[in-house]
Order: sequence, then C-alpha cells, then structure tokens
Amino acid sequence: MKSLYFSTKIIVVLTLALLLLSGNAGAQNGYILSGFRDVPQSTYLNPAFSSGANTVIGIPLMSNFSTGLITTTGGLSNLFSREPGSGSFFLNLSKAINNGLPEDKATNFTDLDILFAGFRAGSTFISLGVKQHLFVRAILDLDLLNLLWNADPGAENKFFDVSNTTFTEYHLMDYHIGISVPIGTKLRIGARIHLLQGLSDITTESNNISMKTVQNSSNNLEVHARTSFLVNTSGLSYPTGFDLGKYLLNFSNLGFSIDLGADFQVTKRMWVNASVLNWGKIFYRSNTNSYYPENDSVKFDPKAFFIKNSDNHLRSIADTLQKLFKINNESRDYNMKLPTRFIIGGEYYTKDMRNDFSLLFSGQFFKNYFSPAVSVAYTRFVSGHFSVKANYTWIKDAPVNFGLAMAVNFHPFQFYLYSDNVPGLFQWDQQKYVQVGFGLNIRLAPRNTRKSPHNPENIHNLRPDIVR
Repeated sequence: MKSLYFSTKIIVVLTLALLLLSGNAGAQNGYILSGFRDVPQSTYLNPAFSSGANTVIGIPLMSNFSTGLITTTGGLSNLFSREPGSGSFFLNLSKAINNGLPEDKATNFTDLDILFAGFRAGSTFISLGVKQHLFVRAILDLDLLNLLWNADPGAENKFFDVSNTTFTEYHLMDYHIGISVPIGTKLRIGARIHLLQGLSDITTESNNISMKTVQNSSNNLEVHARTSFLVNTSGLSYPTGFDLGKYLLNFSNLGFSIDLGADFQVTKRMWVNASVLNWGKIFYRSNTNSYYPENDSVKFDPKAFFIKNSDNHLRSIADTLQKLFKINNESRDYNMKLPTRFIIGGEYYTKDMRNDFSLLFSGQFFKNYFSPAVSVAYTRFVSGHFSVKANYTWIKDAPVNFGLAMAVNFHPFQFYLYSDNVPGLFQWDQQKYVQVGFGLNIRLAPRNTRKSPHNPENIHNLRPDIVR
C-alpha cells in the first residue's frame, strides 16, 4: 500500500510539474521548424535536411528547448481553480466534466538538448548529441471523472465503458547520431539512430474496465464493475525515498529507435520531403512494478469513489483503488513502443528564392489513438542575418493555432525562437495548445550559405563556396 501511494504521488507530482512548466513556457519540436533550413535543429523533423554549415556546435543546455501542452478541455483553467482570497490553486474537474466531450485528453512534451554538434565531411553532414525527453499523455473518460468528482453514477441500468482511460508517461535520455547524404543532384536522404536510456515510465498495457449501475435491495444505486487492467511502471518505486543518482544513472532500461527522411527537388523552385520519426522500443528491466486487480469484478457504493472533499486527494485515490480493486503488484520485465510520427511536406519558392510557401501533414500513432495535423506556412528570407516564418496549424484536438518562428544570425552565433501558437503564450491557461521553443548555436558556414542560409539551392547538396 505504501508503495502504491508513493508511486501515485510521484506520478501526479511529475504530471502537474510538466503541465505547469508547459503553461508558463505532437512532440519532437512541433511543426513550424519543419523545412526551416536556416536552423540545424530542423533536422529533428527530417534527418535529410541540411543547413549548409561546415560545423555546428550547440551551446550546452541551450541549443534546443521545446515544451508544449495539448488539451481538449480548453486549457488548464478548466482543470484548476484559484482559491478565493489566496493565490493558491486547487484541482477542480467540474468544468472538464461539463464540457460536453465524451473524454478529456491532455498531452505534454518537453525536449531539452544537453549536447548537440554537427560537421561537414565532403557533401555529407553528420550530427550527434544527447537530449532529454519528457512525455505525458492522459485520456480520461467523462463517466469516470463524474464518478470520482461527484459520486454520480447516473441512472439505473446505465452502462459505461471506461476502457479508453489510459495514462502514459516516459522520461528518457536520448543519445543520437545522424547522417545526411546526397543521392545525385536532386535527392538527399538521411537517417538518425537513437540509443535510449529509460529513466521512468508508466504504460497502460491493457484496460477493460466497464461499469453498470444497479439498484440494490435498499433502493440505492450501486456500481457493478469489471476490473481487468494492467499498468506497468519503471523508475517510480522508491520505498525509502527518491534517489536522484540512481534515477539518472540507471542504464538497465535500454531501447533503440530510428528516424528516416528524404528531401527531393521536383523543379528548380519546388521541393517535397517526407520523414518517419521515433520508430522503436524501450525495454524496461529495472525498478519495475506491474499493477493489476486481484478480482475480476467488484461491487461498490459510488460514494466510496468520492474524492472532491478529501483533504489529501493522493491518499484518497490510492486508498480507494486499493480498497475497491484490491490491487496487487509484482516486478516483471516489459517493453514500451514509442509513439511513431510521420511527416509529409512540400515547399514552393518564388523566383528570387527569398519567399517560401509550404504545406505539411503530420500524423502520430499512440496505442489505440492517432493524432493528425495539417500546417500551412510562409517563410521570408529577409537577409543573411534574419529569417522569419509564420504558419497556421490544424490539430485534431486543438484546431486553431497561429505560429511564428525567427532565426537571427550574427556569424558565428545563431539564435532562434519559435512557437506553434503565439496567442497561447499570452493566455496559456485558456488555450488548448501551448508550445514554445528556442535555441542558441555556434554555426560556421561558407560565405554563400551565410548570405542565403534558407536557400535550398545553396545547401541541399552542400555545394562549395560560390563567389557572386
């Protein structure tokens, strides 16, 4: 029981920390960096891209930071309320329950480059680095939220399936090396291989929970529930207290993934590109716990699920789950498939190659869930010192997003800043999508690519310096 409560506490605290971090500030650097060739980190969205630099050295811990939050509830203000007369916040699910949606989704991602570098070898460009990923996704069924918050199971003989309710979290260290090479004069292909160190994980392997309301002999409603589920965790169980050293230096949970990309010149001014990202698995062998119910079915008074007026929500949730479902846990090995993403894009340049109109389609595969997005963008190459990009992105759960990116080059330094939804930065607690990223590089490039760093004619095959 102590282990269950401690794991629950870590899960909730980590989730809230990530949500609040995103609020104040499709994972893998969003959408707007795709095709923004001026920035070397655009290769994260397609390893075939090249910025034309001879050498790139990312400032440690500052070469790329990206964080974002997507919710269907309409922002964190629908999950938290301010305590009257104080500045503190408390969990309030009333707005989420009454938003008319059958389920609520929240996805958070935070990426941080620890080290990043790249260098040119002939016409080939090689990059390597170390980065950190944090990812949290929760899907909560409306009926389950209503039962937890209001102890309201609905009318007699009401059946509701809460098998869509899942929770996923992973925190990993990513050691990667990438290569981008030309094939002839029109095509460039790339690949990036990742060695993954799993630090922590929560995977809902299966959830077949369903419930039905029945009137008992006392004419009161009770809930009959099917309780089949399995949740795997790793790196969260520390009965004697969290040990940061053991957490960060645990190399027992290893995995591998690969990114593949292609960038093709159709005509002098038209380009198409495609990539597959995050294709791989992590194998968890250390500090694992798998939670499952002792019984296949239970009966309970819905008031037993009531947490709204509890002084300690975490203790209340853990105690209630243990009491109702009699949860067992055991240590066992398991693996987690990463949420693979694909991107297909196209670009059209004006005659002077200073204006770029682009279209992008992105899709990400989660377990039993697919997240599509479409983005249209305009990029203006102002000068060798400044490029700017604006885009509109439709995302299934957050359809209205207006983004902006810019890159500032003062040889050898480059600073870039981007967001897929600029309005969300000003009212972050009321937005369905909040995202921001920035970075600082040392970028050494030939003269022609310094003059036109976004021009694919100059950088596609890393042509030699041209005197104009």
